[in-house]
Amino acid sequence: MKKFGQSFIRLLFSRLEFLKNPKAAEFLLQSIPLWIASCVVGCIAVLYAQILHFGEEVFLLFYKNNKAWVFILAPVFFFLSFISVRYFAKYSNASGIPQVMAALVLPKKRARVIINELLSVRIIIVKIISSFFMSLGGGVVGREGPTIQIAASILHVTNRILPKSWPQISDKLMIITGGAAGLAAAFNTPLGGIVFAIEELTKNHLKYLRTTVFSSVIIAGFTAQTLLGPYLVFGFPQVDADGFHFFMILLLVTFLCGIFGAYFGKIAFAVNRFKKSLKPKQQFGLGFVLVMLFATIVFYTNKDSVGAGNLLLDRLLFESDKTVDWYTVPARLFNGIISFTNGGAGGIFAPALSFGGSIGALFGEFFILEPKQTNMLVMIGMVAFLTAFTRSPFTCAILVLEMTDRHSVIFYLLVAAWGSNLIATLIDPKSFYEKTSEVIVKELNPNNPQNNTNSI
Repeated sequence: MKKFGQSFIRLLFSRLEFLKNPKAAEFLLQSIPLWIASCVVGCIAVLYAQILHFGEEVFLLFYKNNKAWVFILAPVFFFLSFISVRYFAKYSNASGIPQVMAALVLPKKRARVIINELLSVRIIIVKIISSFFMSLGGGVVGREGPTIQIAASILHVTNRILPKSWPQISDKLMIITGGAAGLAAAFNTPLGGIVFAIEELTKNHLKYLRTTVFSSVIIAGFTAQTLLGPYLVFGFPQVDADGFHFFMILLLVTFLCGIFGAYFGKIAFAVNRFKKSLKPKQQFGLGFVLVMLFATIVFYTNKDSVGAGNLLLDRLLFESDKTVDWYTVPARLFNGIISFTNGGAGGIFAPALSFGGSIGALFGEFFILEPKQTNMLVMIGMVAFLTAFTRSPFTCAILVLEMTDRHSVIFYLLVAAWGSNLIATLIDPKSFYEKTSEVIVKELNPNNPQNNTNSI
């Protein structure tokens, strides 16, 4: 035993010889804060998911007891969500992805001064509280976009608190890495996080991103998976994509989801722009009218018209009841616009998946398809709608692929992503995220609103 211990020690020290190389030592020192921050991202992502799930459960408990509760819960908690953002952290509103994108294109000279407006500890706290209020009010919002801003904030803050003597990593590189880790931890989709960083957050600098993004995504995702177990967001749905006739239906769902997703983004952006043009009292008045419309819709429909949509998708993919009431899609879309533009925090990834999934289920019912084929249309709708809104086709296809583990239908998912992206681009060249990030950059840097993407 003694000889074994001595051999192990000699082996360990021999493996540490590489630290005598200055570059290797610097790399290790740079990586340690990154790895620690990534563990924190995984833990907070899990905690955040549990908090929002609890909020949604509480709302549904009251709603099940008496639908009239929505007329109290929605106005009160939508208002609290809005107020917490307006008075404590202006840029913690909505999804958070445009804020991360804006932080990456701010001119290098001013970036260090004003990025704290977009990414900070205060942003993290307000983001969680505000979106929790939205879930208590039945808001049609998700946690994935907010998790990206939260994760980017964690890595940004970590980089800022390091002493100057510590080997530094580019702040913007840390932000990109945080965004990727956040998405990976939120969806349990490591490949999706990597593709998102490359496709959405930056088109360049893959050479510098490779090591940091891969390691951070793995650590954050592994931490979340250790806490929750090796889960899939939407399990193993049975699918069947055979036949030319079915392929034509698939294209029809892709086409419609591309249109609805693009216009959802256009309308959401227009509503936000209109609200900003109003005086504070007018904003409150309009917000109250919209939330009462939200409550009225929820009162006269059912629970499928509220929440992030995970429960709805679970039913459509795994239960025998794959029916969707005719009013579910318009109700969720309308409630989604009201929730997403309320001024509080809350993402659109999960709701967008549910919008598209509902459209797919409607067509499955209309054409009297087999359950496996309906499942396939639900997945196609999920990919197509989310792609049309985000304009990130590869990210969306990989996300749904990883969430369902249906590698056999990757071709169909890519067709849906490519088709809806083409349709959405014809309707509006820029996505909601792109246009919103440009507005944020102009607000924070009015003298030089031009993007500077070469400062990473």
